[in-house]
Amino acid sequence: MASMFFGLEIAKSALAISQRSLTLTGHNIANANTVGYTRQRILQQAVDPSLAPSHIAVDKRATIGGGVETCVIDQIRSDFIDRQYRKENASLGYWSTRAEELYYIETILDELSNSSISASMKDFFNSISELSMDPVNQEIRTNVQQNALKMIDTFRHYYSSLTDLQSTYNESMKVTVQDINDLLTNISNYNKQIFAYELSGQKANDLRDKRNVLLDQLSGLIGITYEENASGHLVVSCEGAELINHTTVTLLDVQPVLTGVVSGTPDFYEIYYAGTTTPFSYSDGQLYAYKVLRDGNAPGEIGIPYVLQNINTLARYMAEAFNDVHSGGYSMPFGSEPSQTGINFFDVPAGGYGDITAGTLALSAQILENVNYIAASGVFIDPGADNPQKGNNVNALALSALSTRLDIPGVGNFENYLKSTIVEIAIDSSTSQKMMFSQRTIVDNLEERRQSVSGVSLDEEMVQMITYQHAYAAASRVLTALDEALDVLINRTGLVGR
Repeated sequence: MASMFFGLEIAKSALAISQRSLTLTGHNIANANTVGYTRQRILQQAVDPSLAPSHIAVDKRATIGGGVETCVIDQIRSDFIDRQYRKENASLGYWSTRAEELYYIETILDELSNSSISASMKDFFNSISELSMDPVNQEIRTNVQQNALKMIDTFRHYYSSLTDLQSTYNESMKVTVQDINDLLTNISNYNKQIFAYELSGQKANDLRDKRNVLLDQLSGLIGITYEENASGHLVVSCEGAELINHTTVTLLDVQPVLTGVVSGTPDFYEIYYAGTTTPFSYSDGQLYAYKVLRDGNAPGEIGIPYVLQNINTLARYMAEAFNDVHSGGYSMPFGSEPSQTGINFFDVPAGGYGDITAGTLALSAQILENVNYIAASGVFIDPGADNPQKGNNVNALALSALSTRLDIPGVGNFENYLKSTIVEIAIDSSTSQKMMFSQRTIVDNLEERRQSVSGVSLDEEMVQMITYQHAYAAASRVLTALDEALDVLINRTGLVGR
């Protein structure tokens, strides 16, 4: 028969595992609100019965097992949901950043404000219209000059705001790369700690939780793929290139070797794999959103350069079309200056109209010097003629008509061209908002699914606690019963007849 002391070992193993289960339940409850914590459970198995020596006749069919033992303390976690979450989180990082920044660009280009480009253009052309009704009035001429300066200041303000924002996105890329490098380094450090801990045969659950939190954060910055091989080494990649292989890390480096698209601002960053001249390849996450906002110059990927390009085009063709009409008119004679033609209203750079941007649009030196150089007349004005005349308003009417013309080279119509640009941005912003909300719904749903699997339920833990408590009490009762049996065997056996 099996030794009575063997029964004590079985009861002892039951007590030990019940106590450990109670402790683990307390650990789960303590971390119910810890971000990234995954609930844990003890996986246990029966101890195989030990075989009796061959010279002892034992009925092996009646052999009793050796109690219970812990296999491993495991996490209740779904790797499939984790992979889904991180894939969708990269898209959420892209769309949330893009939606937020496009909305901000919309506020900069607020066409409903009194200081917008369209408002300043309207004031300018209204003053031209007034000039056509009284072309010799010095006050109206001054008003034309000042409204032109106001319009130019508005163009320059928008240009400056947008180029500053482009530089901000450039710096945001640098900061995001620093965050990525920090996460890669910390994940690698956790890989080292996890591997060392698990050499004992037990899982480093709490360390894995901390590493999973970092993987979640990294997935919002760039799109990643990852796998843990048979050796327990975690490999993290982006666009097929390894960034982490266990404890080996490939960091990223930013170098100010680019110039801003359209703006030409120097010292824009290119991202390389550290220590190489190979550009880093990526196409999702917050980092990619900043790149598109900084460099996007196409209808499908609207960024600051696309907006700048359209505003520059408007300023350039406004200057060219206005000068083309203005230079065909005649100025008012004043002092020793006769009536002149061929005068440009807007300044033309040495490189021609192609060099005009919203940031460099300016009045010509003559218009700035004296408002009488504004060519409102369609004929030469000769105040010393036998029949002194002050010219006419033909050229002023032609200048005023520019505001409604639909055949202006490059833009068609000034106001419509500007509106089409604003509408494109508004549509892209609206689309980004919708994509952000859609992605957030998906990510929130995946997080709920993940929590339903991995999250700590206090109700469930309380049930488990009561179960383990009863198991511990039952094991204690078995131990007490065996102790009483041993007491009878040792202290009372063989006393009959004494």
